[in-house]
Amino acid sequence: MGKTLVVLGAGVAGLPIAHHVLRHTVPKVKDLKVILVTPNTDHYWNLASVRAVVPGQIGNNAVFEPIAPGFAQYPKDSYELVFGKAQALDPDSNQVTVTTNTGVSRTIAYDALVIATGSRYKDSMPWKEVGTTEETKAKLDSLRSQISSGKSILVAGGGTTGIEVVSEIAFEYGKKGKDVYFVIDKPFPLDDKWRQDVRKNITTEIEKLGGKVIPSTRVTSARPDPSAAGRHELELTDKDGKTRKMTVDAYLPTVGMVPNSEFVPAKLRDDAGLVFQDETLRVPGYDNLFVVGDIGNLEVSTAFKADQQLVHLSKNLQKWLVGGDGKTALDKYVVDTKLVGAVTLGRSRGTGQFGGWKLFSLMVYFMKGKHMGTDYNKDFAAGKRTISVKAW
Repeated sequence: MGKTLVVLGAGVAGLPIAHHVLRHTVPKVKDLKVILVTPNTDHYWNLASVRAVVPGQIGNNAVFEPIAPGFAQYPKDSYELVFGKAQALDPDSNQVTVTTNTGVSRTIAYDALVIATGSRYKDSMPWKEVGTTEETKAKLDSLRSQISSGKSILVAGGGTTGIEVVSEIAFEYGKKGKDVYFVIDKPFPLDDKWRQDVRKNITTEIEKLGGKVIPSTRVTSARPDPSAAGRHELELTDKDGKTRKMTVDAYLPTVGMVPNSEFVPAKLRDDAGLVFQDETLRVPGYDNLFVVGDIGNLEVSTAFKADQQLVHLSKNLQKWLVGGDGKTALDKYVVDTKLVGAVTLGRSRGTGQFGGWKLFSLMVYFMKGKHMGTDYNKDFAAGKRTISVKAW
């Protein structure tokens, strides 16, 4: 009887893994079948979402690519696409229960399973998938409308996503009569692991674009105004505990990522909801349960780290599946603690850090800011590449 590999999730980690197994491992393992489970019919290039929310910039056709056509290249009996969500994982019986987008419940038995379900943002913000493909598209369209019609826009959260969102909006509207606010909980964006000159430069560049940075402050209350779509009544609290009220036409929080791990037994998750992950990118105690990307607790959550993990895991999966008995020794993944990050600052500038080195603005522009990765989204969705590997 043939083996079944189930991959849960079709984001920047899960989708390339499914393609890699079908292209490189299925020809070596008789009757191996790959079942990919995802609620999204299209792959969402969420790395460009920060620009896609700005009206007239990156349309849905550039950030969404249908998943199914990319699998037509493989034998029909070697894969199955299940559009739905995992509801319950039973790792002791090697079964996962899935509810399809049409409401049908189904239990799938597996020989090996990859958890690559990633994470989502609170408040259903489209910096990552929002439920199904159609729900994510609807959220993007709604934010574009709010930003276009609104006179005041507030972005909350001083991480890389918040920086890029406010920079894109300020680039377009900061000097065209709209008030663009950026609320961060520290004196400067990012945390203390980053070079101080990089952090200060980000504030300077946002202000040059017309953005108004409000440092050392948190949004402690956000109440939607039912009389106007997008409008929120906010309460801001500074480091001294002083509060003030603001009403804005569009409110875009970029904080509060939640792991998509509710289906995983509690004993396999840490206090943050992340799935335990060892040096072979498996759940400790389960030789056939693999974890990759945002959902795992081994590293910080970034697309760069997810890409490194998936490249390593794809090789290990091939060893495991070809080995036959599932006892083949797997290579250990080496965690790289070096800080690596590139941040766009509108459509023409950027900054970042590689270890202790500051990245030049022009480098970030050509590496990331020019197209935000949309120039290779089609190849990614078709399984031809990952973020870093061009020939997959």
